[in-house]
Amino acid sequence: MSRTELKSKTVKELGQKAKVLGITGYASMRKPALVTALVNKLRALKAAKTRAKTRIKNKRSAVRRTNANVSTSLTNITAIPLRALVMATAEKKRLKDLSNGPAFSRNGASKRLTRDRVVVLVRDSYWIQVCWEIKSKSVARAQAALAHQWHAARPIIRLYEVQNDSQQVHGTRVLRDIEIHGGVTNWYIDVDRTPTPYQVEIGYLADTGEFHPLCRSNAVTPPAPGSCDATDMNWDEIAKDYKRIFALSGGDTDGQGNQDLKDLFEQRLQRPMSKSVVMKHGLSGQDEDDSKLHFEVDSELIVYGNAEPDATVTMAGEPVKLAKDGSFTIRMDLPDRRKVFPLVAHGADGLREKTVVISIERNIKILEPTLKDRIAALRELRKG
Repeated sequence: MSRTELKSKTVKELGQKAKVLGITGYASMRKPALVTALVNKLRALKAAKTRAKTRIKNKRSAVRRTNANVSTSLTNITAIPLRALVMATAEKKRLKDLSNGPAFSRNGASKRLTRDRVVVLVRDSYWIQVCWEIKSKSVARAQAALAHQWHAARPIIRLYEVQNDSQQVHGTRVLRDIEIHGGVTNWYIDVDRTPTPYQVEIGYLADTGEFHPLCRSNAVTPPAPGSCDATDMNWDEIAKDYKRIFALSGGDTDGQGNQDLKDLFEQRLQRPMSKSVVMKHGLSGQDEDDSKLHFEVDSELIVYGNAEPDATVTMAGEPVKLAKDGSFTIRMDLPDRRKVFPLVAHGADGLREKTVVISIERNIKILEPTLKDRIAALRELRKG
């Protein structure tokens, strides 16, 4: 209500309005003073109402901003760590899983694993190599057996010293546990009690000390130092001297695990351990049929290079031995087909990695043998 509207009112009407608005002393006021008091009171009420609306509006805006900040903070707090947690959990699961899926037969075709096996090879007087093939179902059974202890269980190789040439775990003594991880199928173990029979089991060790074995290996006895030449650390060199390595690894003795050892050699060498292979490497006598002309031709692949001396180099997942200057040479049999060999070098800092892929194909054709006429052959010899 404006001043003009108030002036049009009677003193009695203005007095009643002043009473309603709570203006004190209105009964003794004249009309001009009463109008001024009413105008001031109405302005004060209007200002107070405006300030109240502003405070409510500001309070609502502050609440909205607070909720937005809280929501953003919660997103930043939970989303990022959750992603990292999921990634860390997946990596931990991968490193714990010792199963290696399908194996590879001698002709290069994949096949499903039918049973678990772990085989120990003697590399020299101070090193043995453990190779394994584990089914996914076996790892699942270990998880079920360990129950709540599975979360903290670690995959290990348990090294035994065989006592009294026993082939049973009950006749062995535990030397140590070697912690391993998934994603690989072999591990090198240093030994110093030579000549001593060794045996290993691969499995999972819980924090409580409970050990769940998956399978047990053959027993091997590394030779005394100096009694034999050092064996090259690459599988590709085994073909030249596989008989000695097979014998050192217990393959010539009757015992559990020898068939696994033979299967592993045939699988890795991609050929059967038969007389033809022995003859090819000069380890056997003459051909049984002397009437046939003995003539064999073969080829091999030599891969060489160099890397940083402290780098780690693998070829098709197998470790490559580096010389002190970082150089290396790999000799391998070349199968009669196309084959791809990936070589990967990892820097000592774990941050650098470089891959070189070699693709090569061998194609050997053996023609039908011919038998010349004896007289014609004699004539040719006389001419020569």
